[in-house]
Amino acid sequence: MNYQYKVGAYNTEVRLNLLRTLHLFIILVLIASVSIIAGCQGESNKDTFPEVGQSLSKSMKQMDKQPGILLTGFAADPKVKQYKVGIEYDPGQISNEQLKQIVTDYLSHAASNLSPPNNWEEMLEPYQLRIEKLGDAQKTPVIAEKEIGSTEIKWFFE
Repeated sequence: MNYQYKVGAYNTEVRLNLLRTLHLFIILVLIASVSIIAGCQGESNKDTFPEVGQSLSKSMKQMDKQPGILLTGFAADPKVKQYKVGIEYDPGQISNEQLKQIVTDYLSHAASNLSPPNNWEEMLEPYQLRIEKLGDAQKTPVIAEKEIGSTEIKWFFE
């Protein structure tokens, strides 16, 4: 009978060790799963430069419809992650503040066409933006710029 008691105690100890091991294994699997999911959501290796460029290019039509805008153009340089927007406008019809609003509306429209839609500051943060004056641009060819990592457009009006 003494022998049976030892076997029963041994079985209980083995069961407890197996249960602890099972719990430890489940906890490790949960931690690994959470780490993998968080890592996948935190990093996006997808290059959105072509998508953003396409949205900016398609949205040029909206800017072309504005009174006082004579000509627009768009270019992209993926090597330096830069978009260029060219605008020829009649300064007699459009003030500097109106031009800023037209450009902001254009950028907002382009951002809203992306999937998922977002604001233009987030859309352009990883890229450079250069807005140039078309036509007679001898004095000031660059109207505005935004650097990589920034969400602010710096305007260079005469």
